[in-house]
Amino acid sequence: MMTHEPITPRGHGPGRGLGLRRVLVATDFSPHSACALERARQLPLQEGAELLLVHALPSEATGEIRHGEEEALARHALEEAVHHTRGRLARGSCEVRGLLVRGKPLEAITRAARDFGAELVVIGRPRIPGSLLARLRERMAGGFVESIPTALLVVGPPPVGPYQHPLIAVELTEASRHAVEAALRLCPNASRVAVLHDYDTSYELVLHQAAPSRIPEFQREARTQACAELHRFLTPYREAGVHFDELIGSGEASTSTLELAQEEHADLVVVGRHTRLGLGRLVRPHVARQIIKESTCDVLILEQEDLPREAS
Repeated sequence: MMTHEPITPRGHGPGRGLGLRRVLVATDFSPHSACALERARQLPLQEGAELLLVHALPSEATGEIRHGEEEALARHALEEAVHHTRGRLARGSCEVRGLLVRGKPLEAITRAARDFGAELVVIGRPRIPGSLLARLRERMAGGFVESIPTALLVVGPPPVGPYQHPLIAVELTEASRHAVEAALRLCPNASRVAVLHDYDTSYELVLHQAAPSRIPEFQREARTQACAELHRFLTPYREAGVHFDELIGSGEASTSTLELAQEEHADLVVVGRHTRLGLGRLVRPHVARQIIKESTCDVLILEQEDLPREAS
């Protein structure tokens, strides 16, 4: 049984943020890649930041197009994308350039991200669920979760403006603290910041066998403890003037996160690469792939040392 409820009043925090310096956008010149590029343009970027558009060409020519012709077509399309992006940015605020690489897209873009020193990699996700293209892109996005050496932003619907309603899934670890700080930097003017903590209910399996009558008591105690722990976890941010919707869930982590994203009308879900709960630490994979596959909004996947911390 999965339940959710806010445990503190909603509020508005002050502007927050440290702009990004190096953002890589993977593009194949498709509509969903255009969404990724538009989202990258709307991210908080430092003055003089670098925006790198990367297109991966296959190692060998495809179909009837010759090797040189294919590269020329791709180079022209990439130059057009760079020119369009520059025109959409404030003059001189950001350096935009393109890069053609060869090889399998996943491997080639991963290498480019390492060489570039990207702080964030942005990719698009097709908007036609169940299509062959969507299934291929989902599989590729899942591969990026494993291979990209930095933060990964998977863009779904066409952007309509900077992020306003992020939902951050936390496990109350140092990695979760990093996820909160990264989300605040990417959403400096968010009107609402929701934080979800799914507490561990795996002990219920033991009680079902040993003492079923104790299950309601266990659920009450576990929920009370989870509320207190989440409130304590967020104390440093509240003291700095940030206000949160504090949400508590129980059940399977990816399902809980996806349901809350819908209920809260989130435009961004922030999760770690290794979100596992209870017995799932042993028998279930992390939930990032599932959230990418089913989310109706953008998804930011983080590890502990992804986005840079604000300079003191």
